[in-house]
Amino acid sequence: MNPPELEIYVPDTAQTVSGTSAERVLASITHLGIAAHPDDLEIMAIDGILKGFSGGGNMFGGVMLTDGRGAPRAGKFSNLSDAELAALRKEEQKEAARIGSYGALVFMNLTSRDLRQDSSVVESLARVLQAARPRWVYTHSLLDAHPTHSAAAWRVIQALRSLPADMLPEQVYGCEVWRGLEWLPTRWRVAFDCSDHLELQKELLEVFKTQIESGKRYDRAILGRRAANATMNEPNAVDKARALTYAMDLTPLVRDKTLSPRAYLLEILRDFEQEALSTLPDDA
Repeated sequence: MNPPELEIYVPDTAQTVSGTSAERVLASITHLGIAAHPDDLEIMAIDGILKGFSGGGNMFGGVMLTDGRGAPRAGKFSNLSDAELAALRKEEQKEAARIGSYGALVFMNLTSRDLRQDSSVVESLARVLQAARPRWVYTHSLLDAHPTHSAAAWRVIQALRSLPADMLPEQVYGCEVWRGLEWLPTRWRVAFDCSDHLELQKELLEVFKTQIESGKRYDRAILGRRAANATMNEPNAVDKARALTYAMDLTPLVRDKTLSPRAYLLEILRDFEQEALSTLPDDA
């Protein structure tokens, strides 16, 4: 498979751009979310979305690796072909970008199989990262239960590892979607306070009718998870936030090319084991 062509969409003008126009719009991105499917950005990268929405020199942009054609569907969407579903999901993603005031969307239009089995996407991701040079990158957790999500995280790490050190972002986050990260030991866990613009967050999730009306109520589940995270974050203190979302820090894997992802995850799991067992009484 050859590296996929990049489709770069600018929500502000509702146009697809290329050449110098594409380079200019990508260069404005400070917070970049790189997601496996349409609607994943709004679940996992809400910290970056809110920072971009609030302005102050921040701009959020998103990369959509696959077109989401293999998603479950029901109701009025049950008879859609894969191609028809993919086209609708792309339009939903564009609408979310307009509502959230994203600076740009990059569609790579891969299949999940392409992403999991073919590493040629790394070259295209590296091109986007070189053009944007974001300070913060959000992608999936390497511990995500969805294999396409964890594959996406690894492709992002590979792309970042291919860049010169002076082009690397300040931080790279692996965010929760198909596995919550509230269990991560404190030194591995990043908590994002997303208490602001709760109505906007709800509106962004509600855009994805192909999922919600097919029975995947992300609009309820994700807002509920964020509220639960805020309340359950600290057992011995009053709540400091109305909504929290968690991520694992992937920055060490980007900066140390010799560090194995498996070794990194095993270290996290060993820390969790020790932390979990430490709360038991001495006679247990």
